[in-house]
Amino acid sequence: MGRRRLVPDGESYEIAFVADNPGIWMDHCHNLPHAAEGLVAHLMYEGVTTPFMIGGTAGNEPE
Repeated sequence: MGRRRLVPDGESYEIAFVADNPGIWMDHCHNLPHAAEGLVAHLMYEGVTTPFMIGGTAGNEPE
């Protein structure tokens, strides 16, 4: 397991990874209060879209 690092306010880190699974992905913190506060990242591949929409008749609203 990797070493845990905290990112102070206003600071950022660059990461590198192999992006070989096209889709629309949400990466998030597994500490749910952190995720609810916005500790998430949205990764999309160029040319990949989704038919899903927020809201509408499905009523799927973000927390």
